[in-house]
Amino acid sequence: MAKGKQVEIDNEIYRWKLTGSLEKALRIVEVLDSNDASGATPGINQQTFRIKLDEGWYTYPDVIEGEHDDYKLEVLEGPIQDGTGYIYTVKLQTDSYTKFMPPYLLEVGREFTKVWTSVATEFNQDYGTMQFGSTFELECQIGAFANEFTVTDKALREDNRMIGMPVPFRDETGKVVYKDKWMMAAQAKLEDQLYKDMEYQMWKGEKTTSAGPQGYMKKTGPGLRQQLRDGHTHYYNGALTESMLQDYLDGIFFGRVSQGKRKVTAMTGSMGAIAFHNLLAASASSFLTVDTNYITKIGGDKSLTRHLSYGAQFTHYQGLNGIEVDLIINPLYDDTHFCKRMHPVYTNKPIDSWRMTFLDFGQDDMGNDNITMLTQKDTRNWGYIEGTIDIKGKPKKGGAVTNKIAGCEFFSSGTAGIWVKDVSRCGELILDVEI
Repeated sequence: MAKGKQVEIDNEIYRWKLTGSLEKALRIVEVLDSNDASGATPGINQQTFRIKLDEGWYTYPDVIEGEHDDYKLEVLEGPIQDGTGYIYTVKLQTDSYTKFMPPYLLEVGREFTKVWTSVATEFNQDYGTMQFGSTFELECQIGAFANEFTVTDKALREDNRMIGMPVPFRDETGKVVYKDKWMMAAQAKLEDQLYKDMEYQMWKGEKTTSAGPQGYMKKTGPGLRQQLRDGHTHYYNGALTESMLQDYLDGIFFGRVSQGKRKVTAMTGSMGAIAFHNLLAASASSFLTVDTNYITKIGGDKSLTRHLSYGAQFTHYQGLNGIEVDLIINPLYDDTHFCKRMHPVYTNKPIDSWRMTFLDFGQDDMGNDNITMLTQKDTRNWGYIEGTIDIKGKPKKGGAVTNKIAGCEFFSSGTAGIWVKDVSRCGELILDVEI
C-alpha cells in the first residue's frame, strides 16, 4: 500500500464500530383502513386515517412525509404496537378539504421520514422525537506468515563466491549497502518473500480460521478484494466511457460524502491505464483547444531545436460534484503469477490488467484513516539457528549446539492484514469477458 499507515495492534482479532445514517426511513408493513367506501381518497375532508409502520419512532407532534413531497402527515396518536408493526393515527397537514392521500403512497413497502414538528404557538407542552444513528460493531482478523531456508556447511564455506548481481542489503546501522555474495542475496530473498506473502494476502486473501498441524488456531485475514465485495463492484465487458466512470463514482458518493471528500485512488494494470486514458481522451476530443501538451519540442534550446515529441497520457480525472481520481499502475495487476486468467483476445495479458480498484484513503469525521495496514505487536522476528557449524561456516568444537545439522537455518516471520473501515467508500470496475 503506497498510501495509508501501518498500525500495531495487541491481538490478531480487531474490532471497530460504524454508525449508520442519522435519519432512517420507516416502511409501511400493512395496508389499513381508509375514509371512504372505495378506499380511494384517504384523508379527504381533513379526516384521520391509520397507517402501520415497521418501527415505533414517531409520536405527536411529528410531521412525516412519504414518497411524494406534496403530502405531509401529522401524527396524532401512536405508536401502538400491533403484531409486526406499529399503528399511527394521522391526518394530512393541509387547509384543503378536497385533498387526499393517493392510495399508492400507502402500499406495503412505501417509506416515510420525519420532516418537522408542528406545535402550538402559545403555552406549548408538546415536543417531537429525534433519531440517532444505530452503531454496530464489526470484527475481523489478520494473518501470520513465516518462511525459512537452510544453508549447508559447504555453501557457508564457499560464501565468498560472487553471484554477479548486486543485491541491496541493510546493515546493522540501517544503511542500505549493495553486496553480491550469495548469502546476502539469499537473506534478501527471504525478506522479500515474506513481504510478498503479506502483500498477496492483503490483496487476495480469504478470511479463514482452522486448526494447524499442532492443534493451534491458524487465521487468514481477508484481502482487499474480499472486503470490497461488500462495496461498489461493477462488471463490464466493453469499452468504458467518461459518462460511465462519472455515473459509477457518483453512485459511491451521492448524498453521503461532502464534495470536499470525494478523492479516490484507482489502482489498475497497464491495460486499465490505457482504457482510462482512452475514455478521457475520447471525451476531451469534443472540445476545441490549442494543443500544448501532445506535441512539444525536445532538446536543450527549445527555440532552435527541430526535434519534436508527440504524446501524453491522462492519469488524473476531475469529475463533476468534486469527484477526483488519481490513477496508479499496480505491477501486480500485470503479473501472470498474481493473475493466471488471461484475456481471450490479448492472450499474453492477464484479465486483471483491465481491472480498476477504487480506494478511498481519506479519513472519517474523527480523523481516522479509512484504509490501514495492521500488524500484531511483538510478532515480527527473524534470525538464524546454528547447527554443528556457525554462521560463518566454521565447525563447532565443544559446547552446546541447537541441533546436529551440518548447516545453518535462517527464518523470518511476522503478521499483517489490511483494514478497510468503510468499504462503501471503495469499489471495483472488473472486466469480465466470457470465454
